Amino acid sequence: MEVDKTNSRKLKAVETKKRIYESAVELIKIHGLDHISVDSIVEKAGVSKGAFYVHYESKFSLIAEYISTLDLNYEEYFASLPPDKKPSELLILVTEKIADILINNIGLDLIKIIYEAQLKRTLDTAKVLSYNRKLYQIYKQIIKQGVQQGEFKAAINIDSISNHCIMSIRGITYEWCIRFPDFDLKEEILKHLDILLTGIKNSRPVGRAGNQNSDSLL
Repeated sequence: MEVDKTNSRKLKAVETKKRIYESAVELIKIHGLDHISVDSIVEKAGVSKGAFYVHYESKFSLIAEYISTLDLNYEEYFASLPPDKKPSELLILVTEKIADILINNIGLDLIKIIYEAQLKRTLDTAKVLSYNRKLYQIYKQIIKQGVQQGEFKAAINIDSISNHCIMSIRGITYEWCIRFPDFDLKEEILKHLDILLTGIKNSRPVGRAGNQNSDSLL
């Protein structure tokens, strides 16, 4: 009986957090991050203010969590890709997925809000900008694999290239924010990736296994 009560409380807590989260995201998209409060979030969610602070320190920590959940989507998608894909194909597929999420899941309005919050330091940027972030690690894994298989040049700096992949997407997304609607985000991101791939690919790829010690390239 006590176990049933505990499980019921846990399920209720999960549902409460979900309502808070979804209500906050909806309000942010309508009014902007600066123009909503914890009071307006809990009113829309139909929960108490105390319930909000059980799950979140502030409205900014909620947004930071939202960004973190996106990396789980990327990780799941990357894990679902066929293992026989070439590293260059994996880069294109992962980058396409990122562009789709930026356009369809996050959207222009929330992207602008997130950028503004990061610039004002009202949003904890540590997780988003960390080079240990899962998204950076996915790119690093693909590029390292490309070097090992001989598709990419052995002399490239794996860390630098993987970091620049993310930085370029962030920069092109900013361009989308200021040029919308006369700017195709997905098209421009993939154009840039094509340029990058031209620079790092071997003109005459070596065998799949390669002969390089990848650790020496980091």
